[in-house]
Amino acid sequence: PSKCRLLASARLSTPPQTQLQLPGRTVPFVTMAPRTLLFITLASFVAMGAAYCPNGCSGHGSCGSNDKCTCYLRPNGDAAWTSHDCSLRTCPKSAAWVAVATAANEAHPSVECSNKGSCNRKTGECDCFDNYDGIACERTVCPGDCSNHGFCYTEKQLAADASKTYTKPWDAMKHVGCVCDLGYRGPDCSLQECPSGVDVLKGDGNSKGRDCSGRGICDYGAGLCKCFTGYFGTKCQHQTILG
Repeated sequence: PSKCRLLASARLSTPPQTQLQLPGRTVPFVTMAPRTLLFITLASFVAMGAAYCPNGCSGHGSCGSNDKCTCYLRPNGDAAWTSHDCSLRTCPKSAAWVAVATAANEAHPSVECSNKGSCNRKTGECDCFDNYDGIACERTVCPGDCSNHGFCYTEKQLAADASKTYTKPWDAMKHVGCVCDLGYRGPDCSLQECPSGVDVLKGDGNSKGRDCSGRGICDYGAGLCKCFTGYFGTKCQHQTILG
């Protein structure tokens, strides 16, 4: 009986074990010395005073002073994310097709989707308006994709093919046009050329750009000549001899 009374007295004399709630864990006071308690208490106040950015910058930026997010950048230095919490994607930029002029020859700043498309903030991709193409809607499209009878070239490339230079203008790499395969013509290369040669009457024939040797009408759908009365041949190169 005396032994039981001693154990009960020991249990009663032990101070109740209170707990300190810290971020991520619970620490009992009884296991810590006074200096340790003071250090942990001060550390918790410091943690509470640290910067807090909205939504933790969504994992797409760093939290700086005044609780402001600095969003991560693309390799070219442009912002990859936007919004106060860096939760929205940005889209690729290129010279604007249309914008407010800020000075002489300064009307084409680098903007998202070149001002010819809308930015999908979830994917970071441009939804280009009709007749514009590219990751930043930075160029036009060739009509009908050149009808599969040609190649789509920029103005810079078109000039080079003609042994000319067109590199400095702002749209040198933006406007495009078709270079048709041999035997086709038209802005979309959809017209099939007809055979042509020298005019049988020594007039203007193929040397002057005349179809069917200047003696017929070209059916561009079939690429066949419809010769005028009195002429015949695939190129209308022969004259009918009247008996």
